[in-house]
This record gives sequence, structure tokens and C-alpha cells, in this order.
Amino acid sequence: MRGRDRWMLAAVGILAALGFFLQIRIAEVVPGAGFFLPYMLGVSCGIAAMFAFSGERTELVLRGRWIALGIALALMAALLVFGRRYRGGLYLPGRINPSELVKLCMVVFAAGTLSDGRVTPRRLLVLGAGYGAVALAVAVAGDFGLLAQIAVAGAAILFAASWFWGIAAFTVLAGGAALMFARPTGHLATRLAVWRDPLADASGAGWQTLQGLTAVVSGGWWGVGAKLGDVRNVPIVASDFVYTALAEEWGLIGCMAVLALYGVIFVRGLMASDRLARGGNTCGALLAAGLVASLAVQVLLNVGGVLNAVPMTGIPLPLLSLGGSSLMVTFVSLGLLIGLSRTVEDVEPPRVTRRATRRPRTASSPSRGR
Repeated sequence: MRGRDRWMLAAVGILAALGFFLQIRIAEVVPGAGFFLPYMLGVSCGIAAMFAFSGERTELVLRGRWIALGIALALMAALLVFGRRYRGGLYLPGRINPSELVKLCMVVFAAGTLSDGRVTPRRLLVLGAGYGAVALAVAVAGDFGLLAQIAVAGAAILFAASWFWGIAAFTVLAGGAALMFARPTGHLATRLAVWRDPLADASGAGWQTLQGLTAVVSGGWWGVGAKLGDVRNVPIVASDFVYTALAEEWGLIGCMAVLALYGVIFVRGLMASDRLARGGNTCGALLAAGLVASLAVQVLLNVGGVLNAVPMTGIPLPLLSLGGSSLMVTFVSLGLLIGLSRTVEDVEPPRVTRRATRRPRTASSPSRGR
């Protein structure tokens, strides 16, 4: 672990342990899919990524950017052709959702395209074409949570490379979001209607949101206590609404502690990005910034959706929600981020022998006291 960010590693470890025991608690009262195997696979993949990747190996991102884009396009094409609807989302056979892997691939593609930090018209065209093709497929699939994540992560990477083009990208994103909110269709229109007034359809589309808010409010400041909450009343509590189980049993104080741990990960990740940039490793700095932005948007959308502060998107909460592929990719992303925190600056510099400043005495030099 030498050279890696111990604060980030500790925060990830605490959240992973909390998620493990929280899922054990939920599985006692809410029958569902097993989580132990994907959890252990995710931990193994994350540890492997952490040790295999470091700030000195970011040339792999540059070499693999086109492979990452190809994987993202292939996954979205397979999802559109073979996917089936389930609870408003589109899944591959076996209820496999490739959105997390698509998100990671797009971060790698953007960081590799702008690897040296120079934003040229040609690179903007390449970046826009790649992101445009994947974003179009995601929009057709109706996964607006994934669309928000890849869009914000791409804009954050562009902002880290160039303030001007980054601000322009965020402006375009804000305009696109306003346009979608002004003319929503399909499942997005239902989500926006629930967000505006969940009581309008309290026994239908708004039921899940109202049950989640009731569980959050019942927790109060300190919660009702571990294993004392009635988590079975909240639909999809093991996945999308795992934050409600945390709020009910651990209260506002416990939720604030969890958000503080996420904050430690994001702040230390940005510090690693800044350290890489100052060390001349622009590609690593952009990759770290994209990973932080992607994970931060995921936390914001999940917690905000549960609290009805933003429309519900149905994306999991990193490290806490039940999941298979999503949990594994989350661990890999965090493993890469921890690996990036180790840079050449972390190596202990060689000791420099201090040169003597006094003139050596010679036989002709007069001695003191004479």
C-alpha cells in the first residue's frame, strides 16, 4: 500500500464494509438475488486494478481509448437489440445492465483523446462524434441516469483540459437538460411528474418515492437502531433505495457520516488529479478527474432521487447498493482512482549530502589561542 492515498483507501474500505453488512441486514427480511459472489468478485477486481494501475502507467489509457469506445458502442447496440424492459429500465438477458461499464469506457475514451491536455478542433470533433454516438444510443434506451453521468464526466474532463471548452460543454449540457425537462416523453415524463408531485399518484407511480421519504423521516436524527427498521415497506430497498434503509436505522447523523466518506474519496481523488497534472502526467490527471466526476454524479443522483430533490433515475449508490456488474465496475473504478493516487512524487527523494562550508585547517593556519 506504500505510496497510495491511505485516506481514500480507508474511506472506500469503510463504505464497502458498511454496504456488505447493510445488504446482509436487508436480505434477512427482503428475499432477493445473492450479493456475496458479485461483492467478492468486485473486491478482487478493485484490488487487482489498484495494484496493476498507477500514475506511471497511464499510457495504457492512450492506447486503449478506441477499444473503450468500441466496447461502449457494442454494449449499447446489444442492449438496444436484445434488451428487455424491467421496471422502466432496459436490461440484457439475465437482468444485466451494462451502464456502469459503458460509463467507465467513456471516461477512458475522453481521457485518452485529450491525453496531453491540448484541445484542438480535430480532437473536439473526435470527442463529439464518439460521445454523440453513445449518447444517442443511451437516449434511445431511455437511461437518462447513464446519460447524465457520461455527459457530466466528459464535460469535467474537458474542463480539466481547458476551462473555456469545459464551460462551453457544461453550458450545452444545461441547455439540453432544460430542453428535456420542457418537453419530456415516455418514462422521463412519468419520473418528472412524480418529482413535481408524488402525491398526485400516491398509490401508483409515486408510491415508491413516498415510502422512501416516510422511511427517511422516521429515522430522525439518530435512527431507530440497527436491524430495527421496517425496510420491507420500501420497494427496491436493496438497490435504488438503499439510502432509505440507512436513513431509517442510522438516522441523519449516519447519513451525514456516509456522505462525508464519499466526500473524502472525491476530494482526495481531485487532489491526486492535481498532483498528477503538476507532475506532467496530464492523461492521468484527466482520468482521475473523470472518475471522480462520474462517481460524484452517481451519488448525487441516487441520494437526490431518494430525497426527491432531483428526479429519480434508478441508478445504484456506489458500494452500498445491491448489484452484480455495477458493483464490480464500481470497485474497478475506485481501484483505478486509488492506483492513480500513487505518482512519481510519492517516491522518497534521494538524500543529498550537505557540503562543508568551513575551510579545512592546514598546517600554516594559525591555531586559536596563540
